Amino acid sequence: WKGHKKTCRLPLKEVCLELEAAIDAEDAQGVLKWEGRIDEMMEKLSHYQCENILSLFVDAHKKALNTVGGEKHVVSMKRLIELRGEVFGKMERFRDQGGAICDLAEIVMRLEGVQAAGKYFQRARDLGEAHGFFSVESRACLGFGLQASREGRH
Repeated sequence: WKGHKKTCRLPLKEVCLELEAAIDAEDAQGVLKWEGRIDEMMEKLSHYQCENILSLFVDAHKKALNTVGGEKHVVSMKRLIELRGEVFGKMERFRDQGGAICDLAEIVMRLEGVQAAGKYFQRARDLGEAHGFFSVESRACLGFGLQASREGRH
């Protein structure tokens, strides 16, 4: 409880300093303990700062997933990548947004199955086509191929 009270009451500026210290120490759990404040960060920080922080949280979940496993990290990554895609859109970084949507599709494929991922791959493909990013279109099409392969359609 004392730890929870500390994370809830600490001013955002100090949270950012604590995050920085955890990153410098390569302490994934130290980063993740601040995830409960992500909504506040999204409201008060710039798009650029939000994107960096979301990236740090995703990376911390990847490290934790590789170290200890657990679907909770995958579920958390899904939400963070959704937020990251939104931030990229607001920043008009459409190639990065398409990449985030493809990342999201891969997570959805893992959590919800192959069928559920199709709409995300389609969104990424449409975004890549609309803004002229062939790399995004290609990655989305590769996802469609993976989806077809897993469904037994070769």
